[in-house]
Amino acid sequence: MNVLHQSFINAIKDIGLTTTDLPTSIFYHSPIGIRFEIGCCGTSNPDYIKNAHIRAKSLFNNLPQAPDILRIDLYPEEVQNEFCITLNNLCEIGCSLPDEVVQESKFDDDEYYTQQYLYWDLKKAPQQADKLLMEIIKGDLGGFQCLCSNVYFLNLNHKFLFHLYDDRGADLIAKELETLCPLYYRYYDWILEYDKQRIIELFEE
Repeated sequence: MNVLHQSFINAIKDIGLTTTDLPTSIFYHSPIGIRFEIGCCGTSNPDYIKNAHIRAKSLFNNLPQAPDILRIDLYPEEVQNEFCITLNNLCEIGCSLPDEVVQESKFDDDEYYTQQYLYWDLKKAPQQADKLLMEIIKGDLGGFQCLCSNVYFLNLNHKFLFHLYDDRGADLIAKELETLCPLYYRYYDWILEYDKQRIIELFEE
């Protein structure tokens, strides 16, 4: 039985997402969430990656509680040998092999495709979150692209999901508004300007 997979699915349904296939922009599919700007001042700035990493780490280290599950989504039919390449890259930054690997056949736009879900039990063995966040940030800037938009950190107790999708930004969604209030006030200046009014109305109505 895929315990981590089922726990993850149950939790994201509680949060308000209705599909096992997480959308790239989970903020726009969740009733409660915040979208943060991670990269700023343009990618030509030599300090861009460093500053984006500092922001991502600060958000991650100040989450309401440490995540319990790490999930990475793969699409093996889109990238040849994606599974092996991903594991090799993760091993290089000190991550262990996944605790569960779930593969499902999907049907969309009149075509079948395969999706893989890799799961780590972070309560059993914490992974290299700091290095993983850096790899996500570098993904579209000459790094390992398979981690972009595909890495999710879930907490089962407080029911929240943290998703650094790439160097530009991060989504944080939760079941309860109160869970996100401390980060809303602490990182108010980092909220993405495009969605700021919508987020203000959610937290201050």
